[in-house]
Amino acid sequence: MNEKVKDYFKSQRNLEVMPDATVMGQGGDPGCGDYIELYLKINNDRITRATAMVAGCPYAIATTSAFTELITGKPLDDAMLISGDDVVEHLGSLPEEKIHCSLMGPEALRNAVHNYIMARICTPFSVPRKPTL
Repeated sequence: MNEKVKDYFKSQRNLEVMPDATVMGQGGDPGCGDYIELYLKINNDRITRATAMVAGCPYAIATTSAFTELITGKPLDDAMLISGDDVVEHLGSLPEEKIHCSLMGPEALRNAVHNYIMARICTPFSVPRKPTL
């Protein structure tokens, strides 16, 4: 484990539930043990805050922590371009058998953005009702 991965594991960033999140998305597989819930605060289609809860190994924790930093402050379109390879590059390297950990953040982000879009297009407009007599 390189020093940057150790730092992200030992000094975790943004790993908490966000009760006032705009949207949440999930990534990973709870059946195999590596799993995240990504919470986003979105304002004008920009991620103003990102937090996550993660279950898994130290690599899953480190990659999720790093991912929240990489997407915070970015417009949704730009954040969606951040890949697992970008997470690995940011951390320096990961063992081959732990590369799947870097994919959970982007997967959870795709699911969160899907949920965000669906909520926006499926929310009914407020239609004034006719007064009843």
